[in-house]
Amino acid sequence: MVVMGMGFIFVYIVFSICNINTQESTTDYPTTSNYELELKNNCVFKDLDTNTSKLNNVTVAAPEGPQNLTVLDITPNSLYLQWCNPYKKNGIIEGYRLYYVFHNCTNYMEDQIPFAEPYIRYNLTKLEPLTEYQIYVRAFTKKFEGSRSKVLITTTDIGGPSAPKILKLACQANETLFVHWERPSSYYYSIDFYYVFINLGTAIYDKLKMPTKTDHLDTAITHKVPANALYSVQIQALTRSNLTKRLIRGEMSIPHTIEITKNCDKVADYLADATSELGYGILAGVLCASSALIVAGLAFLIYRKCFRAPYYYLDNVQRTAASLDWNAIPEPVNDSPGRPIPVTLFARHVQELHADGDIGFSKEYDTIQNETNNDDNPSEQSQHPDNKPKNRYLNIIAYDHSRVNLLTIKGEKVSTYINANYIDGFLVARAYIGTQGPLPSTFDCFWRMVWEQRVTIIVMITNLVERGRRKCDMYWPKEGTETYGIIQVKLVKEDIMATYTVRTLAIRHMKVNFKNKKRDISAEKTVYQYHYTNWPDHGTPDHPLPVINFVKNSSSANPPDSGPIIVHCSAGVGRTGTYIVLDAMLRQIRTRGEVNIYGFLKHIRAQRNFLVQTEEQYIFIHDALVEAIECGETNICRENFPRYVSALQNVNCEEKDELWKPLDAQFKLVTSFVPKDFHLVSANKPVNQPKNRCAIIVPVESSRVHLTPKPGEDGSDYINASWLQGFHNLREFIITQHPFKHTVYDFWQMVWDHNAHLIVFISFIDNSEYEAFWPVGNEVIETDTYICQLTHEHSTSNYYIREFLMKSVQDDYEIPIKMLHCVNWPHQVPKISEMYHLPTFVLEMQRVQNGPIVVVDRFGGTEAATFCALTTLKKHLIYDNKIDVYMYAKLYHNKRPGIWISSDDYMRLHMCVQALCNPPEPGIVEAAPDLYSLANGNINAPSTSRDCIRIPPEETPLVTIDVLNSKGY
Repeated sequence: MVVMGMGFIFVYIVFSICNINTQESTTDYPTTSNYELELKNNCVFKDLDTNTSKLNNVTVAAPEGPQNLTVLDITPNSLYLQWCNPYKKNGIIEGYRLYYVFHNCTNYMEDQIPFAEPYIRYNLTKLEPLTEYQIYVRAFTKKFEGSRSKVLITTTDIGGPSAPKILKLACQANETLFVHWERPSSYYYSIDFYYVFINLGTAIYDKLKMPTKTDHLDTAITHKVPANALYSVQIQALTRSNLTKRLIRGEMSIPHTIEITKNCDKVADYLADATSELGYGILAGVLCASSALIVAGLAFLIYRKCFRAPYYYLDNVQRTAASLDWNAIPEPVNDSPGRPIPVTLFARHVQELHADGDIGFSKEYDTIQNETNNDDNPSEQSQHPDNKPKNRYLNIIAYDHSRVNLLTIKGEKVSTYINANYIDGFLVARAYIGTQGPLPSTFDCFWRMVWEQRVTIIVMITNLVERGRRKCDMYWPKEGTETYGIIQVKLVKEDIMATYTVRTLAIRHMKVNFKNKKRDISAEKTVYQYHYTNWPDHGTPDHPLPVINFVKNSSSANPPDSGPIIVHCSAGVGRTGTYIVLDAMLRQIRTRGEVNIYGFLKHIRAQRNFLVQTEEQYIFIHDALVEAIECGETNICRENFPRYVSALQNVNCEEKDELWKPLDAQFKLVTSFVPKDFHLVSANKPVNQPKNRCAIIVPVESSRVHLTPKPGEDGSDYINASWLQGFHNLREFIITQHPFKHTVYDFWQMVWDHNAHLIVFISFIDNSEYEAFWPVGNEVIETDTYICQLTHEHSTSNYYIREFLMKSVQDDYEIPIKMLHCVNWPHQVPKISEMYHLPTFVLEMQRVQNGPIVVVDRFGGTEAATFCALTTLKKHLIYDNKIDVYMYAKLYHNKRPGIWISSDDYMRLHMCVQALCNPPEPGIVEAAPDLYSLANGNINAPSTSRDCIRIPPEETPLVTIDVLNSKGY
C-alpha cells in the first residue's frame, strides 16, 4: 500500500525466549541471481509459517542496502534512527524492514509507518534500558527484499531509579514543611538529584531540586509554604546519563498529603501533652463545637443582612488538570509535526523548518490553518445583535463552548456576554482567559470578569494606538480612581521599564455593603497589569530575550490560589496566542524536557479562534524557545548570583547541563550575531568611512543614531553612534566614539537633536589623536542651528565636571548640559568593589536630567558598553532583586557588534555585579583586580589608524598628567 509517495517500515524484534539456529540465505546477495532459500528456526511463530521455505531458481532484482544508518537520539527505552535510500533501488521502494537483535534470539512483529524522501527517521521504542542492540535495515520492493545496511551497534541509555519512599511529612514552626524520605531501592550507577514536588490542588506550587548525599541512605528538607492550605508532596529521583549527560527521571513516589496551618507545631505540642486531661478536653471540645454552631448561625444572619447577593464573594475554586491528548505521539510517528520533540533535538528541528526559505514553517502553519475551522465551533452569542457592538472586530468572535459567562446580578438587568474565552495551559485547564482589548462600552464587563474570575494578573500586549490606529482603549485610570460599573479601580503604582510596564491596581466591588466599615478591606483586591509596549501588531519583537523575560516574570507573579491570567492584545488572538503558547511551552520544557508547539496550538485554537494569527508569529515562537533552551536560566536572584558566577567558571559544575551554561558557551551565544552588509549600509558608505575610528565597531542600521540631514549632502545624517537600551527606556544611552576634529560639529549636533543633557566621557586626551572636543574658556562652537559654550567647570577627587549651554540660533530654546569626565575608566579603578562608584554617581545626576545619556570612549566600544551594562543591571537589581547579565550583553552586542571582544569582557560584568550583590566585609583587604589587562584603543597609533588594538593601562597615567597640564583641569 502506497499513500502520497510514502511506504511502510516493518520492524522485526528479537527476544531472548529461545535458542536460535538460523541461516539467512537472503543476506547480501547480488542484485540479480538464482537462489535456493532455506530458513530454519526453532522458535514458534504465530503469524508466519517460516520454519521451512524454499524458493528454487528465483531471479532476484533487489535493492541495494540503505545508506548512512545512524542514531539521532538515545533514551532508556528508545532509539531515534535515521537512514537514507539505497543508491540503486532497482524498482519502486515499497518500504523498509528494520531488524534489531539482542540476547541472540530472533522473532518479529510488524509496525507500519510512513516514510518520505530523502531520508527516513524512525523512533524504535519499547526497548530495555542499558542493553546493546544490533540494528540493520533492508529496503524491499513488491517482490524482493534488498541487501541489508551496515550493522549499527548501539546501547540504550540507563533507566531511571525506582520510586523513593517518603518516611515522614510534617508541619513545623513558621509554616514550614518537613519532608523525610528514603533512597530508591533500585537504580543504575548513582542517584544524582531529587525533585521534590509540592502540589497545591492539581497544580504544582513549587518544585525543589536537591543534590544527593553519598553518605546517607535518606534525605530530609524543610521548606516554607503559605499557611492554611492542603499540600500534596511527591519525590522523584534522577540519575545523570553517561551518554548524553542529561538527567533521567525515575518513578514518582506515592503522594502524601498534609495541611499546613499557622502555629501547627504549637498545636501538636499541646495535643502531645494533653493526654492526662483527656476528659476535660472532650468537655472543652463539646463546648467549642456548640460555640462554633452559634457563631456560624450569627455569621449567616450577618451575611444575609449585609450582602445583596452571594455573587459578591470571591470563590476559591481549585484549578483542574488539563488533558494532554494534544501531546500524544501521533500515528504515524515519523516526522509528524504533532509529536513532542526533546529539547536536545529542538534546535536542529527548527533549523530544518527554516531551510529553503522557511518552507517547513509554511507547511505546518498552513496545516494548522486548514484543520482549525470556525465552523466546527458555534459562536451564536457573539453573533447576537445585542452583542455585536461589544466585539472590537467583526471576524473575531468567542466560541460558545469555551466563552467566559459573566454572572447575573440579582435585581439588575445586565449582560452576561464578553468576548473572552477560557484557554488551557500546560497541565492546567482554563489557565488563561484570552480576550480582546476592552472597548469603552465593555469596560464594566471587563472588570466584572476580573472580579468574578479571581484574576490577579492581566497581561496586555498592545499599545493604545499603533500606526495611527486605535488598538485598545484605556480601561484603567491614568491616575487616582475611576469607577467602571460596579467595580472601582485605583491606580496604586506604575513601574515603567524599557519593554514593559507594571501597574499595581486596587479594585473594589461597590455593591458590597458592610455596616461595619472596619471590614471594608474584604471588598478589595490587588491586580497587577503587565503591559508589553514593544510588540508590533501582526508582527514580532526585534529579539526574543525581552519577551521570554516578560513571559516568565508575568506568569510567575500569578499566585497558586488565584484565577486565570487574562491575556489580551487588540483582537485577543495573535499576540495573545503567542504569549500563551510561549508560557505553556516553557512549562513543558521545565516539566518534561520536550516541546510540542504544533500540537498545543491546534488544541487551543479549538478554544479561541485565530490564536497565533500569522506565520511570522509562529516562527517567532520557535526561535524564542530555541533561545530559551540554549541560554538556560540567566535571570538570577541576588542570593544565587555568587553560586551562578562560580558555575560559569567551573566547567565541571554539576548543574550546568540543567540550568546554567558555562562561560564560553554563553559568550558564544552572546556574540553569535554577525552583521551582514545590509546591516551596515550607512557605516560602509565611502563618504562615511573616514568618520569611523575602528572599522569593526560601527553602528548597525536598526540602532544607528540619526542626525538632522543637510539637503543635498550625502552622509550628513551619519555619526558613529548607537542607541542602547537601559532599564527604563529603549533609548536610554547613546554610545559613541571619541570625535575626530572633522566630526566635532556632528557630535554636538547629535547632542542637540536628541536633547541629551548628560555626557559621560571615560576616555582621555593626548592632544594628538584624541583631542578635546568641547569649547574651552571663551571658545564657542557655532553652526547654523546652535551655539555651544562652556559655562562652568570644577573637579572632585575622582571626576571633572563641565557644564555647557547650547542655544538655538533661530529661537530662545536652550539646553543645559553636564559632562562628567572620569579619566580612563575602568582601567584606573583600584578595586573591583569600586567599579560601581561611577555608575552610582551618574544615577544620582540622572535624577534631575532628561534625555539619553551620551557615553564616550575611544571607539564607542567595551568601556562604554560596560558602563551602560553596569548602570542598567544595578537598576534591574534594585527593582527586581534579580540580575540578567546575559540578556543585556547579547542585546548590546546585537545593537553594536564588536563591543565584547573576549569572554573576559563578559566575565568582568559578572564579577562587578557580584561585588554589588556581596560587598566586601569591613577590615578585609581586597586585592586590586586586573579588570582590563588591555584597553580598547591604541594611544600611539597614527591619526589615520583604524586598528582596535588594546594596550596596557600602565601607560595611561602619563597621558593623564599631560591632560592636566595642557588643559588646566
